Amino acid sequence: MTPSDLCLNGTIIRFDASVLTTVDPRIFQVDWLRRNKLWLGSTSGRSQAHFFRVADHDMVLRHFHRGGLVGRVNRDLYLRVPAAKSRALREFDLLSEMHAEGLPVPLPVAAQFIPFGPFYRADIITQRIPDARPLQEVLFDRGLSTNLWRQIGAHVRQLHDHCVFHSDLNCRNIMLDTRDRIWFIDFDKCEKRKPGRWARANLDRLHRSLVKTAAQSPNVHWCRQDWENLLAGYADDTAIHIRDEQG
Repeated sequence: MTPSDLCLNGTIIRFDASVLTTVDPRIFQVDWLRRNKLWLGSTSGRSQAHFFRVADHDMVLRHFHRGGLVGRVNRDLYLRVPAAKSRALREFDLLSEMHAEGLPVPLPVAAQFIPFGPFYRADIITQRIPDARPLQEVLFDRGLSTNLWRQIGAHVRQLHDHCVFHSDLNCRNIMLDTRDRIWFIDFDKCEKRKPGRWARANLDRLHRSLVKTAAQSPNVHWCRQDWENLLAGYADDTAIHIRDEQG
């Protein structure tokens, strides 16, 4: 990676110059992507992600939106902080560090900080993980093997061993590609932390999301034993190294 900063009338754009030799601020505008036939599609929901292709790379654009009750009256404004501490640039920097450590996360491409009086807006672009779907979606189609559940647990352990706190670790933010390789996405409000009880809380959050998903339909392929297999992989992270050697 080659992180570089561009400043335009107060707006700060941090980008990977090895992917984007130059950066056009309009790359963060969905309408511009559509007009230039770069836009490929999008997800639904509050944290909508837009897929597009630029410079022979498939990418994902995500605008930062407020949630909860605040989000009903304030869609996307955050109290202004120095650009380096903004949500987008912090996520960009964390992903850069994690990618350098060999963790299974998308490569950050660009992040934008736009000051607006005492507030700011933000966006982030990452490379799209090829042929990957959320674990939640996969479980509606098929069950996973004992080994794959152990692999998921080992990968979560790998994050924790690198002191990565994922603020929203759930079965929508764990991705599986067509080769059953495991990836993690959406690192907004995430950070490096000293080892502590947060790791157990992370696992509890993931468990709640799986229980909630299983309650949505009798067709979801998940049961208590799957969770036990995940925990076994978490406790014995040598499984991840065996999988890596097998390719």
